[in-house]
Amino acid sequence: MDNTENKTMSRRNKIILAILISLAVVMIVVWNFVLPMIAATVGGSFGYGFPSGSGGRAIRNVEIDVDPQVVYRIDNHRFFTLENYVSCHSGGLVYYNDTNKKIKIFAGLEGDDKNPQDEFSISRQNDVLSFNGEFIYAAGDDLISYPHRFVNYKYGNSEHYIVSESLREGAKSHKSENILPSDTVIVTNDAVYIQDRIHKELLKRIISIGSKDKVGKWIDNPDFKIEAQSIDERFHCDDNIKPRSIRYLKASSGVMK
Repeated sequence: MDNTENKTMSRRNKIILAILISLAVVMIVVWNFVLPMIAATVGGSFGYGFPSGSGGRAIRNVEIDVDPQVVYRIDNHRFFTLENYVSCHSGGLVYYNDTNKKIKIFAGLEGDDKNPQDEFSISRQNDVLSFNGEFIYAAGDDLISYPHRFVNYKYGNSEHYIVSESLREGAKSHKSENILPSDTVIVTNDAVYIQDRIHKELLKRIISIGSKDKVGKWIDNPDFKIEAQSIDERFHCDDNIKPRSIRYLKASSGVMK
C-alpha cells in the first residue's frame, strides 16, 4: 500500500513539475515577444512598453535587407518608393523620386529617416501607406504632395493629413487639416482638394499653394477640371516581396518596461 501511495505521489510531483516548467516557458515567451508587440500598438493607452529612461528590456535597432518597391507612380519619371520594410504593414520609409531632376526626398519629417528603425517602429505600418483612399496626382514637377499620419499613442488614436512641398526657391511647405484615411484626394499645382463622401459633386480645398484662395472653401465638381492625372490612383504594396535578412542590432536609447 505504501509503495502504491509513493508511486502516486511521485507521478503527481512529476505532473506538477511539468506544469510549472510549461508555465515558466510561456511566461518567458510572453515577456520577451508578445508584450513588446502589444506595447507597440496599445501600450500608450495603458502606460506599457514605450521608451523611457530606466528599467525594462532595451529596444533593439533593426537592419533590414530588402529591395525597394514602387508604391505609387505619378508618371514615367516620378514615383514613390517603400524601402527598409519588414512587410507592407511593418515599418518602412517612403521616398519621393524624380529621375529627371535626379532627386530623392523622404516623405515625412526631415531627419526621421536618418536614424535606424527599431523594434517599436517596425511594429506599425508606414504613415504614408496607412492612407487607403484615392490619391489623384495632377500636379507638375515642382510640387511634392503625399498623405501622412500623426499617431497619438497616449490616447490610442491617429490623424491623417496631406503634406505639400514646393520645390521652387523660397517656397513653403503646407499641411492640410485632418482628413479621413478613406477620403479621395486630388492634388493640383495650386491646391489640394478632398471629395465630399456624402455629396460626390462637391470638392473641398484643403491646401492652397501660391495663391490667396481660401482653404476650406467648397466648389462644385462639374466646374473642376484637371489636365492630366497620375498613372496610379492609390498607394499600393506587394507583400510578396520579402526581406533577405532582418538583423537585430544593439539596443537604442529607449527601453521596454
